Amino acid sequence: MRILLIAFVLLPGFAAAQSLDLGAADHGLSIGNSPRWTGLRLNAVDSQVECIRGLNLTLWTPGDNPEAVYQGIHLALIGTKGRRIDGIALSGIGVNAGERFRGIGAGILGLGAQNMDGIASGLVLVDVKQRLRGIVLAGGWIHGGHDMAGLAITPGLLYGKKLRGIALCGIGGGGDVMQGVFLGGLGVGGGQVDGIVIGGAGLGGKTLRGVFTAGLGIGCESLDGIALTAGGMGGKSLDGVMIAGLGMGAEEIRGLAAGSLLVYAKRSSGITVGALNGLYIDRIDLDDFLHFNFACERSRGLQIGLVNYTRDLKGLQIGLFNYAGNNPAWARLLPGINIHL
Repeated sequence: MRILLIAFVLLPGFAAAQSLDLGAADHGLSIGNSPRWTGLRLNAVDSQVECIRGLNLTLWTPGDNPEAVYQGIHLALIGTKGRRIDGIALSGIGVNAGERFRGIGAGILGLGAQNMDGIASGLVLVDVKQRLRGIVLAGGWIHGGHDMAGLAITPGLLYGKKLRGIALCGIGGGGDVMQGVFLGGLGVGGGQVDGIVIGGAGLGGKTLRGVFTAGLGIGCESLDGIALTAGGMGGKSLDGVMIAGLGMGAEEIRGLAAGSLLVYAKRSSGITVGALNGLYIDRIDLDDFLHFNFACERSRGLQIGLVNYTRDLKGLQIGLFNYAGNNPAWARLLPGINIHL
């Protein structure tokens, strides 16, 4: 018995469907490449497996297993590969499910599947092609497929077309649609982003709705919510409470916008605060020295700055110099305060 056990477990030559079975009706103990078994199974190379339920132990790289179904606990020295894997799969290199993985899976390289529900971990990557639900931990890369929901943690990169849940990424993450809480060490970028997002260096997206913060800058087409950055901020439409350490510019600003150096928009409604408010220095040269771009066409509300500018004011300006183009000629440029109701 001991000689047979060593032969069946250690020799990859037994990959063909042959085994020593101790039990009845495909139940019990199987030593070798039994295609169907329930119970305890010991094998060197899994090949042409049909369905294994229970505890399965294999040593070598799996052979051709296009229809293999594993249910229970699967432990492999090299790797696990099948059509569907349900339960616990732990492999030295990795786990691969062609159709679906459901349960707990881990490998040094990682886990790959068409669809996944459960917990997956890999020192390098987790790669899901279609749908992912659960908790994912990977050392370098997580791909959430077309639809990912759950918790993802990686010191590297994360990407999925639709991401929902919580994602913590050391380098960064992105997706076409992102909903939830996202943290990127260098940055986070997406198409439509809803939730709470922290980009270590930068943050960008087409549509941002929620709470956003980034170290260097935030850029988008439209923003609706709260945005904080130590650097600059820009977009077509900014709505909400926006604070930028350096400044911001947009085609339209609505709400509260503050930047230490400048804030400008073609149209603003609410409160804008900046040293240069409604204008900015376009260039510096030896011909004109300082060349200003007077950006604000219309301001509704309150402008506060050293220099405030708008062609059309309905509200109040407070600053060292205040220009309202729709005031009478004598009242267009005034020190201290300017008003048009």
